[in-house]
Amino acid sequence: LAKQIKQEVQQEVEEWVASGNKRPHLSVVLVGENSTSHSSVLHKTRATADVGINRETIVKPASISEEELLNLINKLNNDDNVDGLLVQLPLPELEEWEVLKSKELGVASN
Repeated sequence: LAKQIKQEVQQEVEEWVASGNKRPHLSVVLVGENSTSHSSVLHKTRATADVGINRETIVKPASISEEELLNLINKLNNDDNVDGLLVQLPLPELEEWEVLKSKELGVASN
């Protein structure tokens, strides 16, 4: 079933692009060195690549300030090239709730 769904999504993405639309783009923000989070993000970005969605992973150190992270999220939210935004949880040493309140944000946890 998963393979069938993946093929259907890939076909829909290709039809979308063939009809003159830009290829969808997902930005993933990963903070810190949590190996489980890194593995999870790798799987997510591979899955998006498999269906033809452009993607980028932005890795920030655990020492990033809440203000810097919120500024990055705001910048990505306002980037016309970004169609989807995901912040991988957990966020080390940050108030996750403040980040979660950012508009138009997808959140994933391990």
